[in-house]
Amino acid sequence: MLRIETSSPTPRSFEISLAGRLCPTSLPEVDGLVTGALGRGDSVVLDLAEVSSVCREALAALAAWKGRSVALRNLPGYVEEWLAADERATRPGGKALAAALLTALAALAGLGSAAAPASAETVRLSRSEAVRLALTQGAATALAGQRVEEATARADQARAALLPHVEAKLAQSNQSIDLETFGFTIPGQRVIPPFNVTDARVSAAMNVIDLAARARWHAARAGVAVGVAERETTENDVAAAVSTLYTSVLQAQASVDALKSNVELFEKLADLAEDQRKAGVGTRLDTTRALVQLSRQEQALAAAEEARDAARLALLHAAGLDQASDVELTDALAVPPAPPDIATALADARRSRPELRLADERVSAAGLAVEAADAERLPVLGVQLQGGYSGNDLGDLRWTRGIYAGVTVPVFTGGLLKARRSEAGIRRRELETRRTEAGRQVEEEVRRALLSVATARSRVELAEDNLKLAAEELDVARDRFSNGVASSIEVDNAQTSFAAATEDRVAAIARAAQAAIDLARATGRIGELVPGRED
Repeated sequence: MLRIETSSPTPRSFEISLAGRLCPTSLPEVDGLVTGALGRGDSVVLDLAEVSSVCREALAALAAWKGRSVALRNLPGYVEEWLAADERATRPGGKALAAALLTALAALAGLGSAAAPASAETVRLSRSEAVRLALTQGAATALAGQRVEEATARADQARAALLPHVEAKLAQSNQSIDLETFGFTIPGQRVIPPFNVTDARVSAAMNVIDLAARARWHAARAGVAVGVAERETTENDVAAAVSTLYTSVLQAQASVDALKSNVELFEKLADLAEDQRKAGVGTRLDTTRALVQLSRQEQALAAAEEARDAARLALLHAAGLDQASDVELTDALAVPPAPPDIATALADARRSRPELRLADERVSAAGLAVEAADAERLPVLGVQLQGGYSGNDLGDLRWTRGIYAGVTVPVFTGGLLKARRSEAGIRRRELETRRTEAGRQVEEEVRRALLSVATARSRVELAEDNLKLAAEELDVARDRFSNGVASSIEVDNAQTSFAAATEDRVAAIARAAQAAIDLARATGRIGELVPGRED
């Protein structure tokens, strides 16, 4: 807290005396007094003799006041060093710096709103909306969707082998023939003079019975189902990752809020130590200890704010939003409800996990590939129709046609068909093994997630109890210190315990929230955050 006293030693002078801690929250009031006195034409003196500490963030205000010809008296040595270092770092542009600092101070005090830059846009974001944006604009899900389209195109290509193929052809030629080339000799006529040939023809061909092609088409269609399962797996991974980022931002913001409360509390304890010193029942060492604890909390708050801003940037990036925007999260950081029993969780996982469905679809596709390889040995019955007009010129075209039918049977392929069948069979057995392992992996993940949720909920209960005990300890230590029956060491230890308990509580709640996300992913329930996904 900051105490402000004013006086006018002479009619044209105005003196402001400060006592306590000079922090950004007190700057607007002081700046209002300075601005009013300067506006009246008074000379202004700012006396910091009773200031116990100066926050680094208040340096800009002190530099701005100094630039406006305010006399600064009894500055602490470290503040003088700060100001001198900044002046050296900013020469020769000192005036520009002073103007910038003055603008910043006016913005803080609410006096310079016209010159202050527009605030960044605030985005209200729920967890499900963040997931939706990430799925809409993320590269991973876009690539997964394109793989489904690619598999669909392959299935269409395989189906084309079962449908008729129709071609139309129109040819016009002009040629001459050397008869001796073909073994003919006509006296006096070796080369037939150039003549025209016109040929317009339509042909249609189709394999009426081709079991191998039909099996390949079925295998290709199974590939589409594989692609869909892969896309759902990717969407679940994205939903889990974005949910984790969302929880990280909530945890960081909760840490900032808790540390702000700690700073306010420790400011009061520092003021208490200073009052005790002035009353003669405390020492300078007691005040120093309190200020050291306060400084630690301020440093922790600065680190927490940096971590929160970094987490926000990561979330904005994942959601594809403008990273210059501010984020207001609409979901709260809370302890999740009690988890389901192991049987229900495993049933949910076996029903909802896309990884298991993906493994099943891959095994099914591999089985159809084996059937297609077996069908390669079967005969193929094909028919072909051809018809068209041909002649030397357009005036004498004549209709001709042909109808063909044939059966193709592979007799000897050099072991090619056997090798294909062997490869397809090995691939199917491999995927069956992977399917078994996927089931075991999913069960392990579910069991681990349930253990993590139970442990996290227990940690939250312990953290809540520890915080209550630490708060009681701090209250008792503060009362004992204020009554002169305990030293500042007791308060110092209680402050340390309270700060640690506060952070432990935030971390425990965040861990419980993350454990719930891990359980939702393990059971496949994370897919409920995916827009349009059916249960």
